[in-house]
Amino acid sequence: MKTMLLPILLLALLGGCRQQDPVPPLVQIGTREIHLAQFRAEAGQALDGTGDHSAAEQQLLQRRLLAQLIDRELILSEAEQRGVRISAAELETALADLRGPYSSAEFQEVLSASGQDPQQWLQQLKLRLLTEKVAEQATLAAAEVSDDEVASYYRQHPEQFRRPAQLRARQIMLPTREEAEQALRRLEQGEAFAALARELSHSPDRENGGDLGFFSRNQLPSDFDEVLFKLPVGRVSDPVASPYGVHLFLVEEKRPAGLASLADAREELAAQLHRERKERAFAEWLQELRQQTPVAIDWSQLQPQGQLK
Repeated sequence: MKTMLLPILLLALLGGCRQQDPVPPLVQIGTREIHLAQFRAEAGQALDGTGDHSAAEQQLLQRRLLAQLIDRELILSEAEQRGVRISAAELETALADLRGPYSSAEFQEVLSASGQDPQQWLQQLKLRLLTEKVAEQATLAAAEVSDDEVASYYRQHPEQFRRPAQLRARQIMLPTREEAEQALRRLEQGEAFAALARELSHSPDRENGGDLGFFSRNQLPSDFDEVLFKLPVGRVSDPVASPYGVHLFLVEEKRPAGLASLADAREELAAQLHRERKERAFAEWLQELRQQTPVAIDWSQLQPQGQLK
């Protein structure tokens, strides 16, 4: 009996030790792969709560999410080929811009409170920065805008450059009226408004000397409009209270209503045309990548929630 059992036991042991066949990918994009587990993990939040949707609705959402992941892999592959990377300094600069006045720990709490996973959010930020960097390289020539093109667009779209009366002003915002009156006395003694704004103001624009840029009526609170649009150029206002604090304003320039000149509109218009052309060139470039890269999807692995095995 023992001699008969031995070959059977050996076969069983050998079968148990044999490596299982690898799980086939859900998507093959060139040499890159996306597996079902990865897709579920990354699309989890978007797919949560769709169990009561129809099978067709679930499949449509899955296809959209899968298309986004495929595009991501195409961009990552292109970044590798071009040697494009996001440095620690670039990432920190982007994080600092997004955090604003929040500390790193406070910003983590804000993300968590909004239901976002901080690490996943960071990965998404890295991908966005990488995409922007790759797009900049891929669309650089196609997105260029010449001076003649800017002038031609200006002539063909005059209505776009009609503007209401505008003014440019600076502000100093302080917590109390007493502090605002002290600052006003310093201004009356000849101190520069912009320098004092950098020193004293509690408003985010303090770094720019309190510069609010050009604006028209109804872009700021009505109480501010009442003061600013009556204030002569070069005059500092009396203290103006708001829910945020007490403000001092300086009007630096006024523009009458009318057609903006090409010289005034050129910089903003060139930036607009460049941005539009870049977006269009990037969409065309990405579409070309999709057509050039072999993509195989195992649709049998995607089933509506509740039917996934």
